[in-house]
Parts: sequence; structure tokens; C-alpha cells
Amino acid sequence: MIEDTDVLVVGGGVMGCALAYYLAREGVEVAVIDRHDLNTQASGTNAGSLHVQILSHWARVENADAIAATQRPLPIYVEAINVWRALSRELDCDIEFSAEGGFMVAETDEEMRILERKCARERERGVDSRVVSGNELAALAPYFSDAVIGASFCPYEGKVNPIIATPALARGAERAGARFFRHTELRALARKRDVFEAETSRGRVRARRVVVAAGAWSAEVAAMVGLELPVNRRALHMNVTEGATPLVPHLIQHMGRRLTLKQASDGAMIVGGGWPADERSGGPNPRVLRTSIEGNLWIAAHLVPKLAELRLLRTWTGFINIIIDGSPVLGPVPGLPGLFVSLASVGFTSGPLCAHLVAETIRGEDPSMDIAPFSIERFKAGVSSAAVNTFFEQSPTL
Repeated sequence: MIEDTDVLVVGGGVMGCALAYYLAREGVEVAVIDRHDLNTQASGTNAGSLHVQILSHWARVENADAIAATQRPLPIYVEAINVWRALSRELDCDIEFSAEGGFMVAETDEEMRILERKCARERERGVDSRVVSGNELAALAPYFSDAVIGASFCPYEGKVNPIIATPALARGAERAGARFFRHTELRALARKRDVFEAETSRGRVRARRVVVAAGAWSAEVAAMVGLELPVNRRALHMNVTEGATPLVPHLIQHMGRRLTLKQASDGAMIVGGGWPADERSGGPNPRVLRTSIEGNLWIAAHLVPKLAELRLLRTWTGFINIIIDGSPVLGPVPGLPGLFVSLASVGFTSGPLCAHLVAETIRGEDPSMDIAPFSIERFKAGVSSAAVNTFFEQSPTL
């Protein structure tokens, strides 16, 4: 039986652990439940990229509303890097945080034109990004092949180790008094009088406030109280190679192909970028697809030839949450007093910052950044999901 609590957080990924961290440090009683162990789903299976630039599939949109949607969360991503930097000093271990900047590369003139438009949109929202090519690009990133004719560069981008970082957040929260209940499934949630009653696999718990922080599974949690959250999930795939001497200090993305690439602190190359996995595994995790392994690694070696000399050590799969307009959903839910949503877009990057902002609202404070544009209320007017769905439904090509 779980004891009653002031705040019940549903979800034990980076968002839930960060919420517990920022609430408990300020004396708020908080309990976190997860039907699995902590950090075992999307937060623990992502590649650890810290993104700031508009993602490539959003950079290609031309609809005015969609363009506005791509720009809206940019200040969130910039500040998110500062939060990770602060956590790298606060937490009890080295979380392998690095922010040496990131490139989004182009191989064609059309991709270069899209990068120019993307950078202009980013600069309008205060993001330092610019297109580089020729000798300047060669000096900044001598590891690229001749296939790369230019790239946008953002000095804020970087990486963190998700296997280390989320457990460190949980330990920090526990030291401050937060309680974590692993392998505890939420089966029902209802508001009764002035509290919420949650039926779990370990018994009933009453909470004055509840936070939906279940990432890609948040829609199922929200539906228990009659709330529709426009979020779904996709199964994706990642690779890691053997270690190599320091070569790539930056985060690498591609304007026209599916790729993220970074070098970990132990020298391993981590390669991802949206290649699909097979969700029909019958188990909790999707199956690896050989076509995704081969395609993903081919693109990486095509851009950084030294990768072709390295052996693949491991490949794995995980889920990503897809919010239909690409922006986070943060804050209280109108009409359901005591219910909050903390759902990030580009989730591992912005998770701790989003958690910090929601924790401030739970504590009755004005959030340190304006979260009104990210209220769930915006979906009442209807939002197109065409840009996201088109990207994730189409087959990747080399």
C-alpha cells in the first residue's frame, strides 16, 4: 500500500524524476509511480542528444501556422541547456554533459536553402545559429566528408548520458524526501471531492495534486480522467560502436536524411536519428530492424568516413513521444483542479526545464518562463499534425 501524498507524479522517466527533484528540494511531499523501473522506457533508451535547432522535419514546413509552431518552443530549448549545465554541477556524479555545439548538415543546394530559412526563423527567437561552409566548416569540423557542402551551426547543442543522468536526478530527489514506487501500475484515476484517488497495482493512494508525466504513454493516463492529450508514440532505433580516439565533439544531424551522431565520453559513436523499429515484438520493447541498422550506419559513415573503421557493438530500440504540434504541454488543466500535465517535446533535452517550470506552478509560484503558450487549452482550436505524421510514416531512404 502506498501512503497518501500531496503530489503524485505518474511516470518515472527524466520528467518524473526531475519533478520529484525540484518539488522535494522545496519541501513539497511527492511520490512517483512507474509501472516499470525508473528510466527504462523512452528516457533510458534515447540517444542523449541535446537539441536546440529546429528539427529537420519541422524545418521543411511552409504553412504559416506550422512555422509559428516550430518557433514557439525555441527559447525553452536554449534555457534547457542551461538547466542541464546546472544539473551537471549539482548532481552526485558525472552525467557526461557536454555542449560543444551542433551541426545540421546539407548535401544539396536545396538543403542549404532550407537551412538558411531555418536559421532565420531561429534567430527571430533568439537562437544563435548560422550557416557555415567552405574553409570555415572544414576548420570547425574537419571530420566531415566531401559530401557535406555546408551546415547550420548552433553553439548551444550537446549531449548527456541518459543512463546516468535520470538515476542521478532520482537519487537527488530521494535525498530531499521524495518517494519512488517502482513496478507500480496506475489502473484508475478519479477526482473525488477535493482529492484524487489512484488505484494502483500496490493499492490505493490519495493525492491532493497529480502530474501526468508519462511521456509517450501520457494519453492513456489522461484518458482516465476524461482528458484528451494529442500525443502518440513511435518506435525508433539506435546504434553504438566501439570506442575511438576523440574525433567528433559536436552533435551531428542531417537536413535531408535521418541521422543523429555524437561521440560519447568513452569514445563510442552513438548513431540514431529516427530510423524505425518494429513494434510487433510482443514484448515491452520493439524489435530491431536490420534495414534500420544498415541504413543508419551507412549515412553516418557517408558523412564521417572514420566511422566505417569501427565495429558495431550494440543496437537497441525505444519509443519517442510525438506531440502533434511539436511543442510541450505544460501546466494546470482547466476544469480539473489539482491536475497538471508535464509533457515535453524533444523530451530528454527539455525534460528537466519543463519539470522545473511545472514544479514552480505546483508550488503556487509564477513560472520563471512564460508557459501560457504551452497550455493544453491551445488544442481546443484544433492543430494540424500533418508535418509530424508525414515524417514518421514515410519510409526512410538513403
